[in-house]
Amino acid sequence: MYKTYRTQARTEYEKAYKLAKRDFLSSISRGEEGYLQALEDIIQNVEIAKEQNLGIIDIPIERIKGTYYRSRAMSFSANFYPLMKADTEFANKWMSLYEIHSKEGIRDPIIAYEYLNWFYVVEGNKRVSILKYLNAFSIRGEVKRLIPKWDENDPQIRIYYEFLDFYEKTKINIIWFNKEGKFNELYELIKDYEKKSEFVENKYEELVTSVYLPFRKAYRELAKDKLKLPEEEAFIEYLNRFGLDNVPMIEREMRRQVETLVEELSEEKPRPVVPLFKMPARLAGTPLKVAFIYNTGIEESAWTYSHELGRRYVQERLKGEIVTKYYERVTDAKVYERVMRELEKEKVDLIFATSLDYLYDQQMSAFHNVKFMYFSGYRFPENINAYFGRMYEPRFLAGMVAGAMTRNNKLGFVASYGIPEVIMGINAFALGARSVNSKAKVYVGWTNTWHNSEYERQTAEYLIKDMGVDVITHHQDSAEVLKVGEKYNVYTIGYHYDMREHAPTTYLTSAIWNWGVYYESIIRDVLRGSNFSLFRLFSGSEKIEKFWGGLKSGVVDLAPLSKLVLPQIKNIVELVKYDIKTGEFHPFRGPIYDRDGNLRIPEGEDIKDDELIVMDWFVDNIYY
Repeated sequence: MYKTYRTQARTEYEKAYKLAKRDFLSSISRGEEGYLQALEDIIQNVEIAKEQNLGIIDIPIERIKGTYYRSRAMSFSANFYPLMKADTEFANKWMSLYEIHSKEGIRDPIIAYEYLNWFYVVEGNKRVSILKYLNAFSIRGEVKRLIPKWDENDPQIRIYYEFLDFYEKTKINIIWFNKEGKFNELYELIKDYEKKSEFVENKYEELVTSVYLPFRKAYRELAKDKLKLPEEEAFIEYLNRFGLDNVPMIEREMRRQVETLVEELSEEKPRPVVPLFKMPARLAGTPLKVAFIYNTGIEESAWTYSHELGRRYVQERLKGEIVTKYYERVTDAKVYERVMRELEKEKVDLIFATSLDYLYDQQMSAFHNVKFMYFSGYRFPENINAYFGRMYEPRFLAGMVAGAMTRNNKLGFVASYGIPEVIMGINAFALGARSVNSKAKVYVGWTNTWHNSEYERQTAEYLIKDMGVDVITHHQDSAEVLKVGEKYNVYTIGYHYDMREHAPTTYLTSAIWNWGVYYESIIRDVLRGSNFSLFRLFSGSEKIEKFWGGLKSGVVDLAPLSKLVLPQIKNIVELVKYDIKTGEFHPFRGPIYDRDGNLRIPEGEDIKDDELIVMDWFVDNIYY
């Protein structure tokens, strides 16, 4: 029998874990924190006027919003489903409690705080998780109410004080309104209700059970995808429409009334989302001649050397299908023009230009037989493609780590130039931080150079000393920022490669490139006509396409997280990484607003690639 209960508990845990992953991604897609809210964070700067002991009461499961302690919050998704894998101690305890519930039910009351009519668990998080998963209605709990100081300028506080008066009269806590006056309006509609059973002490308890809950059930089923009107406000409309005296006791008859109400209130359905991409046609081609252009000597720059390793890698991997050639120390327009003429003469098919130095419009206009892959470009002459990795994907993950690890909600970003490549990385980092910490702010310091150790050091020190950031990252060609972070004992996140050696005591992770995989991905796609297709380019079409390899391709990645990062955070990052790779989640999914309050990406939509490549705006939690 034990084995049967245990097997069932594990099966249910695995189901709950899958739901948790789905819920987590859904939450951060809406710009919300993906895991539970922590009351200790919420009330950190709130003046509590009074604590009121409510004793042991029935707590509606739907009104339980989070936990008290931040340290426990990251074990659950926002709907209280478990985010820890099945082989953890946490999971074993959850399963044991599930077994107990299957045998005899969960009887022990939890301990919780109520704040603004939401409940936050102090003890009993796993009990709540199980009952949420099983769609239980309520749980018994010993509750203390935290009443914030009255503030006439805060509409939320005004509504809450109206609720306190409503609760004092009715003891109803399952209903909540987001508009002033609604609690008073509802009370006037229900105050004369006469209970039907002599076994019920509180008439409002009977009203909730026999009227409100049947209405809510019918409304949720009938109004789904039809109405935006909250069910509590719809309940007022229902009572106004039919009258409390005419509420039928038979659920089927009430459903007919609700159906009539929904038809009267119905709005047009939203238009379906149109798919963003279509797979291109397969390219039939011959072996490609591929050239790489470097602006420094191979041994002079880690950046150039990393690309050269990529060239060697792809030459070996695609032996017989491509021929490669490289030019180094191409430092000015005159040298560049000479190289271009040589490549034109040799009829090279594809050029990878690995630096921003190589966009000379006048020089290139004469070489129409040469097709360009321009690294991270933001200006596009007719025969130039842009290539880049979806670095914003690991940047988002790195932001999640930063947002979870910060103690004061201030993150620093040392940036080079205000071009789309850099801006989208900063934005993704900020969005990732906010997905796990709604209070996270990103402070940007600009160096206006790719590599100048002194500028990088000064900018990092400014962000740490003057702005007070306690996590710092960068978009620069060296590890100088990490060295500064190590010196001042703030958490550090690297870029380009795993930089842990430069900050052994403060390092968290790095957003990294895998150039060999990158070039192989691009050229193989050219050869087989996959997502990045040069079919149109080589056939003379005017349309220029861009290639962005992401986490799925291995082109970009997040380096292993250091021991400083809590297991709960690691678990959440792995979850999101998987869903980005499988296409279930996009870091730039709306609604997303810029610093001026403009809606840049509508709710539920993913930003398009042609918008990313020219991004010139910042999300609303970035400061510079």
